[in-house]
Amino acid sequence: MHCTACGQELNLGARFCSSCGQPVSSPAWAPPPAPRLVRPLYGRMLAGVCAGVAQHFGWDVTPVRLIVLLVVLCGFGSPLIAYIIAWIVIPNEPLPYAAPAPPGPPSGHL
Repeated sequence: MHCTACGQELNLGARFCSSCGQPVSSPAWAPPPAPRLVRPLYGRMLAGVCAGVAQHFGWDVTPVRLIVLLVVLCGFGSPLIAYIIAWIVIPNEPLPYAAPAPPGPPSGHL
């Protein structure tokens, strides 16, 4: 990473440039933000709870679904309540942003 003011190479974890003293805009040591726990719009089977948990932790969705199915069957249905609560609590993935149409005359009209 280089200083935006003088171009000097910065040390890892530096908050100020050792050459010119400018504050570093984004520290090189900052970890990327963790993905939010959301129910994805695509790849769902029922409500998207298993797909969301697998996506959040970076796991394959198939073992997560199998474990949840096994827990529900062995738990005599009581874990099903936890699944329904997760369905209610975990938000849907936001819709992709679509840019608004530029202002102007409506197309197709003479």
